[in-house]
Amino acid sequence: MDPAMPALTSTSVSRTVVKLDSGCHEFKIIGYSSSKGIGVGKYITSEMFTVGGHHWCLRYYPDGYEKDDRGEYMSVFIESVDTASDVKALFDIRLLDPTSGAASASTPEVVKPHVFRAPCDTWGFYQFIRKKDLEASTFLRDDCFTIRCNLIVIKELSDVADTLANTSINQPD
Repeated sequence: MDPAMPALTSTSVSRTVVKLDSGCHEFKIIGYSSSKGIGVGKYITSEMFTVGGHHWCLRYYPDGYEKDDRGEYMSVFIESVDTASDVKALFDIRLLDPTSGAASASTPEVVKPHVFRAPCDTWGFYQFIRKKDLEASTFLRDDCFTIRCNLIVIKELSDVADTLANTSINQPD
């Protein structure tokens, strides 16, 4: 290093504080057989629930979301009911066994957070389960079943850039 050149040192530190708010909602469908036949693309909505300061609901499509599935599948989506701001969240949707309370295997495809865009964005599973598979399972009892949604809302509380400057100049002797 050139002794005539001053030595400058600077230290910079960045951080972000991420807060995770989690919750779950259980949506019990009573009278499953009566819900079938309402039509592809038509849904039944759960009561609204709150996680992470945001409002949500579940949409249950007894005859599926898309006509291409010919009503063979049941679809389930989560909806962000907020109209003011986007929300980043991670979720899974499962069926609950009415006897043991055990949840079905984790839903596929949700391995990274989804940004729900305001107003009222949905995300979920077109082919959540084949209706014939539900009807043959332990999840359907006495014409009822329960959908559980586990939800994690991801909030970046602050983006902080702290600059800790420690500048020194080497003086020639």
